[in-house]
Parts: sequence; structure tokens; C-alpha cells
Amino acid sequence: MSSSSPSPQGFSLIELMIALAIAAIIAAVAIPGYRDHMLRARIPEATSTLSALAMRMEQYYQDNQAYSNANGCAITMPTDDFFTFECSTENGGQSFLLKASGISTGAMSGFVYTLDQNGNAATTQLPAAWGNTPFNCWISKRSSTC
Repeated sequence: MSSSSPSPQGFSLIELMIALAIAAIIAAVAIPGYRDHMLRARIPEATSTLSALAMRMEQYYQDNQAYSNANGCAITMPTDDFFTFECSTENGGQSFLLKASGISTGAMSGFVYTLDQNGNAATTQLPAAWGNTPFNCWISKRSSTC
């Protein structure tokens, strides 16, 4: 007669706790990295829209010798899920400032980028974790400089 002990089946509580601890560590590293990646992916959308708007402003200026019309800014600002776009003109329509501001209730809150008639790009506001402003360029990475 041989006595055989039944083989254990399933996972022990220790094995399960180790697996959960490993998953928690991976999530603690991966989730903030993914969030930053998504923020960085949305910034070029805003800055490229500013560049396209500046080009449209220049086209209008070529035809009308001013960046503004009777309603103010000569072009219509687009709508976006993450940024609001604004246009202001000065000096009798001879200069403009385009501004992309992160929507205050969204993930892009705290980001503000500008572009003027001379092509001067600037980051005028960033979330506190991304660094201090202003910068005379468009910041697209955390803690980066021009």
C-alpha cells in the first residue's frame, strides 16, 4: 500500500498576492507614462492648427492688406475637443496673436500656446508638473526647455 498525498490544485494565497503585487507595480509605472504619452500626442495637434491658422491669416493679409475685418479676426476659429483657439488683432489689423488654450475641464488644462504674425511661437502656460513658463518655443515634453 502506497499512500499518495493528493496533489495541490490552484494557486496558494502567497502566489496570488505576489502576482497582484507585481501587477500593481507595473500599473504604477505604466499608467502615468501612458497619460504623459497621451498629453504629448495632443500638443502637436494644437500647434499644427496654430500654424495652419497663421497661414490662413497670411493669405487673408495678401488679399486685404490687414489681418482683420469688420468682425475682428479675419478667419473663423476651429473647434476642438482638447483646445480652444482664439485670435486677436492689433495695430489696425497689422498684427495678430493666435492662442491655443487647453480646455479647463479636460486633460489639457493648463497648456497655452501662442503664435504671432512674425512666426514667434511661445508657450505661455504649462501645468505645474511640466515646468515654469514662459518659453519662446512650443514645449511638448515634461521638464524640457527650448
